[in-house]
Amino acid sequence: MSVTCRQGHVSETTDFCDECGVPIGGDPVPGALSGAEPDEVVEGPTQVCPVCGTPRAGRFCEEDGHDFVVQGGVASPPAAPAVGTGPGPTSGTGPWTVTVDADRRYYETVLAREGPDIAAVTFPHYYPRTELALAGAEVRIGRRRVNGSAPPPQIDLAGPPLDPGVSHLHAVLLPRPDDGGWSVLDPGSTNGTTINYGDDPIALDTVVPLHEGDRVHVGAFTTLLITRG
Repeated sequence: MSVTCRQGHVSETTDFCDECGVPIGGDPVPGALSGAEPDEVVEGPTQVCPVCGTPRAGRFCEEDGHDFVVQGGVASPPAAPAVGTGPGPTSGTGPWTVTVDADRRYYETVLAREGPDIAAVTFPHYYPRTELALAGAEVRIGRRRVNGSAPPPQIDLAGPPLDPGVSHLHAVLLPRPDDGGWSVLDPGSTNGTTINYGDDPIALDTVVPLHEGDRVHVGAFTTLLITRG
C-alpha cells in the first residue's frame, strides 16, 4: 500500500514519507508540490530516535541529526569527505563538489535584512576556504557539539572562525538518484537556509533541487558553492 504525502511524493511508508521525510497527513507545507491529492492518510505510531530517544518530528532527529529514512533509519556514522585534488574533467561532466567560504555579499544581505543587532557578528578577516567532493547517501552541514555523543557533520562549521548563525544540524545535501544531481533540505535550522542571495529561506523539511553554480547560504556569512567538474 502506498500513500501520497502532503508534498506530493508517493511513499511506500505510511507514517513518514520515504522521499522527503515529512509526516503523512497534516496541512500542506509552503513550497509543496501542487495538484496532488493524498490517496490515504494514515496516522502511524510515534517513532523515537535510536541514538538518543527523541520523538520523531521529521526526517532528521532534532537532537543528533539521525536520518530516519536513509539506510532504513539505522544511524550511519558520517564518512570522511574526500578533499578535491585539482581540476576535474570537462565542465558539467565530472564529480560534484562543494566549496565552503565566507561570502561578504551574503553577509551584507544579512545585515540589511536583520538590522543593527546582527552588526555584532563581524565578517571574518580570515576564513579557510574548503573544497569537498560530494559523495554518499547524505552530506550534513552544521557545527559539532562541544560535548555530546552525536557524530559531527561532514561539513563542520564550528570554526575557527565560528559562524554563530549556524545550527548544530543546519542543512543536508542529498543525492538525486534520478539524474545524479544534488538537493538541499533544511531540517529545522534556527536562522534558515537561502539560495543564490534570495531573501526568503527555503521551506523546512522540503527537498529543494540544486543546479551547477547554485549557492547555498547558512548562518551569517557562510556560502556553499555547488559545482561540477
